Amino acid sequence: MTFTVHHTCKKEGGKEGVIKNFPFLSEYSPSEGNTPFLGQGYYFWDFNLDYAKVWGKNHYNGNFYVCESNIEIDHEIDGFLLDLAGNLIHEEGTAGIDLCWIIDYLRTQCPPEAFPFDVIRAVDYNNDELLGIKVVFNENKKSYTVLNPRIIIAFKCKEKIVHLNEPFIVFESL
Repeated sequence: MTFTVHHTCKKEGGKEGVIKNFPFLSEYSPSEGNTPFLGQGYYFWDFNLDYAKVWGKNHYNGNFYVCESNIEIDHEIDGFLLDLAGNLIHEEGTAGIDLCWIIDYLRTQCPPEAFPFDVIRAVDYNNDELLGIKVVFNENKKSYTVLNPRIIIAFKCKEKIVHLNEPFIVFESL
């Protein structure tokens, strides 16, 4: 499956340095306040330039780049994708847990076969913000769908990311 992804990063190293070293690791270090959503990894927004910009504004003080790339994840062949955004079987038993902590625990304290997933895909819901574009199914019902959900993809290892094109900077903050 092909995904167009966005990666937000600091401007450190300039454009050439950013493209050369893209993507950058989001470290898991609770003692330093670093607890990425899905544990330590290389994070992308699943085709959502708007949220990539919001992330840069909020986490890099408005001094950031957003890079874009097309990546390939073939979970049917590789079996390494934990899809919490599109596979209901993968979501069973996750209610009420600290997902970041449990993923870190499974990756660092258990044998690899206990948690074989190199890639995790999940929806980021934040109750304090407007959530994408809500469209009601019909005017008589309260039910709705979200047309641009914030979906994140996190890779455990940089070497597992299959780029279908050269990454490029799609946005530069002022």
